[in-house]
Amino acid sequence: MNALVLYDSKYGNTERIAETIALALQEALPTRLASIDDVDDIEDLLHGIDLLVVGGPTHRHGLSGPLRTPLARLGESALGGVRVAVFDTRVHGSRLVTGSAAARLVKLLRHRGAWVIVPPASFIVGGTEGPLLEGENEHAQTWAQEVLEAIGIRLRRRVPAGR
Repeated sequence: MNALVLYDSKYGNTERIAETIALALQEALPTRLASIDDVDDIEDLLHGIDLLVVGGPTHRHGLSGPLRTPLARLGESALGGVRVAVFDTRVHGSRLVTGSAAARLVKLLRHRGAWVIVPPASFIVGGTEGPLLEGENEHAQTWAQEVLEAIGIRLRRRVPAGR
């Protein structure tokens, strides 16, 4: 099984979360990390991927253009059989007020045949440009474990030295 963590990031906050998730997934399966800015051919990038994790910052209550545009161009069954998990970064507050890129990603990817395996996650930033709030990297590690468990992989919890 191969995984891809694909992200868009304007101020580096979403990139840091994507890196944390990719590192956690790499403990169990081959995982690539890619910024949407570096992708020339989205279909080629997705070839052979069994698990796709996609994240981006919340822009204007929804998904950023750099992430939305290439994903929207995929055919209706382009992600058929691919397991997907989505996340976003957004400011603190109700999703009704802040919006959620992850909620938009779920709809977009399901319409392309993806199988969303865990509820979307939001990681909170202190303002438009960040920084990530304290504890969000740990939240990303925990969420990545939930993603692995959803595909049947359970890692042994590390026991701190001296126990």
